Amino acid sequence: MVRIDMKFNGKRITSSQQLEREMKRSFEKTIEQGIRRAAGPGVRMKKTRNGFDAEGSPEQIERMKRRLR
Repeated sequence: MVRIDMKFNGKRITSSQQLEREMKRSFEKTIEQGIRRAAGPGVRMKKTRNGFDAEGSPEQIERMKRRLR
């Protein structure tokens, strides 16, 4: 068995399952930050179990869609 000993985002990783979990968490956080940044002022983002819901005027929603492309 191979032993892993590394640091990822300041956390010490000792197993492949832990590395997988931390990488998944990091990717999800990065994607969520990108979506929230694209929303901009005036658009309210809600995280639901099915994804994200955006609330705002139609113009603001269109602007957000363009930023995400």
